[in-house]
Amino acid sequence: MRWILSAVALAALLAPQDPAVQKPSAESTEGKPERFAAILTAGPLTPGPTSIEIGIDRWGSNEMRAALYEVFRSGGQPSLLEAMKKLGVSGYLRMANHARLQAAYAQQIVRDDGGRRVVLLAVRYTGDWELNRDSGWTDYLFRMVTITLDGKGHGSGTLYHTAKVAFGQDGPELVSELSGQPTKIVSIQKVH
Repeated sequence: MRWILSAVALAALLAPQDPAVQKPSAESTEGKPERFAAILTAGPLTPGPTSIEIGIDRWGSNEMRAALYEVFRSGGQPSLLEAMKKLGVSGYLRMANHARLQAAYAQQIVRDDGGRRVVLLAVRYTGDWELNRDSGWTDYLFRMVTITLDGKGHGSGTLYHTAKVAFGQDGPELVSELSGQPTKIVSIQKVH
């Protein structure tokens, strides 16, 4: 029953609303679309360092985070997976000769020093970004990108290819990573 109520709450958040009535949270109004240039280090996806683009088009609001927390709390990863499939694209990673890795949820946490922690959570689909084609499809349902930025928009991060996650009150948390080969993202810099 809780899962149904959480799903209804999430659907209400995603439903089109009259812009005059809609009141975005402080987190979503401060989070304007952003683009970053970065280098994906050599690893299982590429034999050498490769330039990538990271984009965030829509930041998750406090209300969305609370609704996803309720969905996860009531139904675990399978329920979170189904809810995430309905969210559309919030952000992405783009690399030459690869389909775009699309994240359904994007979150930022502003630190006291002016820096930020950015988390992108993507549903794990087969394709160019897949490392474990034959395993983990019941417990490792997501891909996660974590980025740490300084006050000037420079930083580094990690791409977790095959992630098991929890979704707490503060947002997504990495529980474990099946591939054992997360890929580092370096030289991140904001381009706009």
